[in-house]
Amino acid sequence: MEANVLIPLIAGFTGTIIGALSSVTTILIQQKSQSKRDKIKLACEMAKEDQKFLYETIKKEGLKGSLMPVSVFQHYHFEILSALEEGTLTEDKIIKISAENKKLVQLFSKLNE
Repeated sequence: MEANVLIPLIAGFTGTIIGALSSVTTILIQQKSQSKRDKIKLACEMAKEDQKFLYETIKKEGLKGSLMPVSVFQHYHFEILSALEEGTLTEDKIIKISAENKKLVQLFSKLNE
């Protein structure tokens, strides 16, 4: 083949490959961002329901005390969902997440004193 045919052919092929790779990369980035948004949304919904359930239980039992901010519940549920997604949710992982959450509870308790 002559150079005046081969060079445009190679350039066109290279451009096509670069365009396809950039499209695939963009789709993967968007998918990862959407997955993270969905996980955060689900954690927020779970936290809201968890806090609501705890409030209703305290009210029903006539117990006194205050509820932790919803962010404590969100942290717990987000970490649980992350471990589920990674496939690393074990008994030890749940204990670790619970210990981190207890630290948050203690921090909020100190702030409210």
